[in-house]
Amino acid sequence: MKDIAQQSNKRTNIPQLMPGQMKMNKDTIIFFKSLFWDYQVSEENIITIIELGECNGLTRKSLLSRALKSRRWYEIKKILSPELLTEALSEDVLKTLFPKSLFLKYNYVRKLLSQ
Repeated sequence: MKDIAQQSNKRTNIPQLMPGQMKMNKDTIIFFKSLFWDYQVSEENIITIIELGECNGLTRKSLLSRALKSRRWYEIKKILSPELLTEALSEDVLKTLFPKSLFLKYNYVRKLLSQ
């Protein structure tokens, strides 16, 4: 299964985090799990999505996009590691945001943080 996820990640250019690279505490897992209220997602699947980029059709990009769409900035900033925060503010994730005002808000945040 791990090999399939790794091959899939190579095709879609999803960067992988090494196991343990992100500090995954219970609050972080609960935060991410709550984003997928409309899916049955286990804690193990959340960890796999974060570490490998994809699990059972759910991607880290969709997870980060949902975080930006549904949570407040200070909550996101508190929960996400610097690596995931950088990825969340990447053009690839930001282009999934709607309405456009939300895209503009986070694009501005990205520009401020990159200075």
